[in-house]
Amino acid sequence: MSKVTRYLRVQDGLSDWVGRATSWLTLGIIGVLIFEVVARYMLNSPTIWGHELSTMFFGALSILAGSYTLRHQGHVRSDVIYRLLPGRAQAFCDVVIFTLSLVVLAIVLQMAVDFAYHAWSIGEFSNRSVWRPPLWPIKATIPLAVALLMLQCLAELLRAGLRLAGVTFQDPRSDEDEPDQ
Repeated sequence: MSKVTRYLRVQDGLSDWVGRATSWLTLGIIGVLIFEVVARYMLNSPTIWGHELSTMFFGALSILAGSYTLRHQGHVRSDVIYRLLPGRAQAFCDVVIFTLSLVVLAIVLQMAVDFAYHAWSIGEFSNRSVWRPPLWPIKATIPLAVALLMLQCLAELLRAGLRLAGVTFQDPRSDEDEPDQ
């Protein structure tokens, strides 16, 4: 197995693991909302934390799913023209897009780190409810998610660059497309 294939396998595996782990937040959201509904309507005793905690879980779920979604090519793309292009032209478009994405994500990462660090350094708490949870844990998921997305974007850029250069390599993604025998 080549180093490129090994790298792509490890990176894709990381994105898959993060996606599967993050998907469990869905059960957390459901659990919190069921508890809130029961407490509010059956026990006539609503919580002060239910809505805000479910919102935080949903925010973490949404942002952390980015690398998994990119790994499975699930982001929205207008591919009406893209699909009509030959393979190398598609690879060129991908190289341009992923290069620009990495530049933008690097800027966003710097801003996200500053944003999360500021929340941690001042001990920021939410003012949206009486519960007042600390905000640094949820804000820390932003730079983490951006970094994970950058790593998967780098793997996609490598794939596109190799396709553009005409280099043959074993893409672990293509192994998944083959039916089991």
